[in-house]
Amino acid sequence: MISIKVRPKDNINRVLSRFKAAVMAEGTMKLVRKKSFFQKPSLEKKLKREEAQRQRKKDEIKLLRKLESEESDWRG
Repeated sequence: MISIKVRPKDNINRVLSRFKAAVMAEGTMKLVRKKSFFQKPSLEKKLKREEAQRQRKKDEIKLLRKLESEESDWRG
């Protein structure tokens, strides 16, 4: 459960900002968005599989760039 202590001299915008950060850190909004409509289990699996594929491709590109930079450092 999220709790934010408000001191008498705290700026309300700052308090709201802290609350928003706490909500995001806990993942409450992500869960609300996910549960706001029904998704078939097969579609959830498909989306998860596609996201994993994108992440693997991203990681591979990152590794290639790292290797290229190390190679150029070694030559240069």
